[in-house]
Amino acid sequence: MPGYSPFVDGMLSNTSLLKKLRPTELADPFATIRVRESSESQLTDGKAVTNEKLFPLVRATLLYAVDAMDESYRIASQITDDTAVYLCGMNHRRGGDFFNARSCFRRVGTLPVFELLHSRASEVSADVAKQWGWDPYLFVGMCEQEKFGDNKHSTELIKLQRIEFETLFDYVWRKSLAS
Repeated sequence: MPGYSPFVDGMLSNTSLLKKLRPTELADPFATIRVRESSESQLTDGKAVTNEKLFPLVRATLLYAVDAMDESYRIASQITDDTAVYLCGMNHRRGGDFFNARSCFRRVGTLPVFELLHSRASEVSADVAKQWGWDPYLFVGMCEQEKFGDNKHSTELIKLQRIEFETLFDYVWRKSLAS
């Protein structure tokens, strides 16, 4: 991933992030506090925010990464943008609420970042590679099967989760800040 800011780069280098499909506790409580309490200037390292409406998703995606999904969802659900709705779906999926995850993904349709997401995800998943594009429903279904005992794709699903996060975070960052 490209360099964002020292704060964000430090957060994203944390190896404990996104290791569980359905976390029940914070991955790193200290990191969660840092994300929660960071100023806009700390997050951006002084880069200009060009989309005030979308910028809160930078914090929401970082909270998602540290498994603070309730906080991430609360921020995302206040933003009327398909990217925010997609993040809500990601939170529902990780919370094991597959019905609402699908509902969010249905409302979104597609995002411009899906082509890149599909390309990256196809490198680690033969099932994803068989699709014409990124299919969040396939990913939800695979996570649902894993929850109910089909663990043969667990490692792949963790990798897909990380790719989805990285791709969405980069998209949100680029749409929110001046280059």
